[in-house]
Amino acid sequence: MKNAVVVISVAMLLGFASGAQAKKVTVSGCAEAGVEKSCVVLKSGKKLYNITHATPAPTVGTYGTVTGTVSRDVDPCQQGTILKPAKWKPDPKKVCANNK
Repeated sequence: MKNAVVVISVAMLLGFASGAQAKKVTVSGCAEAGVEKSCVVLKSGKKLYNITHATPAPTVGTYGTVTGTVSRDVDPCQQGTILKPAKWKPDPKKVCANNK
């Protein structure tokens, strides 16, 4: 019985710890092609975010804002901090430098 209580307590602590690590991020910028085919990234300052999984799907060369949760998932893009799940909101009023 004592062992069961310890196991349940540890499981609860681990569950709370992993939930506490889920960090939500909101960044804006231009969607760019990643190094791997079909991958989309966004640079914000010195950070690079993998926004491939955002919905609706970001179009390379458009400016927008993405809000998502930092994920530790493995991804074939192998580039940037993965935001998954994530929402992409394009901003048609802003134009990326390479699209002027």
